[in-house]
Amino acid sequence: MRLGRRLAPALIGVFLFPSMLCAQQSSGNADNSASSKGLPDRPPYLLPALSYKGPLPTHGYYVRDGEMYPRFGFRQVADRKFWLLAVALPAAATAFDGVTTFRAVSLGNSEGNPLFGSHPTPARVAGIKLGVGFVSATSLYFLKREDMKYDYKGWKRDGFPPRWSKMALVAPALWFALGAHNLSLGRVPPTNAMPANPMLPFRHR
Repeated sequence: MRLGRRLAPALIGVFLFPSMLCAQQSSGNADNSASSKGLPDRPPYLLPALSYKGPLPTHGYYVRDGEMYPRFGFRQVADRKFWLLAVALPAAATAFDGVTTFRAVSLGNSEGNPLFGSHPTPARVAGIKLGVGFVSATSLYFLKREDMKYDYKGWKRDGFPPRWSKMALVAPALWFALGAHNLSLGRVPPTNAMPANPMLPFRHR
């Protein structure tokens, strides 16, 4: 009886040790897989879709309407491509339109945009264009962040560019088209002209 009592704990340890070892190894593998993906150590976290190639979220996750979404940081959204398409390209397009506008006005043409007035000043044009550019860049920022969330979850259709990149090209294309139109305008003839009969008085057209 005494020998059986002494052997019982040893036998229990022998049977339980392999199961404890396997559980510890499986948890270690899970931790390694999570850390290799750059995901948080503690759940819940959302695994990206297999087709996703963007950055992993650095600001955790949130739940909206029962769905979990990643939370990306500012630098992840406003990357080099964003600054090029949403800021640099529209700035160059608006500058081109502004320079050609003043050239056309100096040749006697009048501005057709009611926001600028028929004879706009540089300060007014610069202020309006800066405001429009800020609103456009901010809207594209939030649109790109939504596109990154959907792409992370695998909701983006393969083969199609994201929405924000297509919308980012609309305004620059419009500004470049207006600038090209301004370049096509020539000098406006003077309003006062000599009549055919020199005996007649001058007439204002």
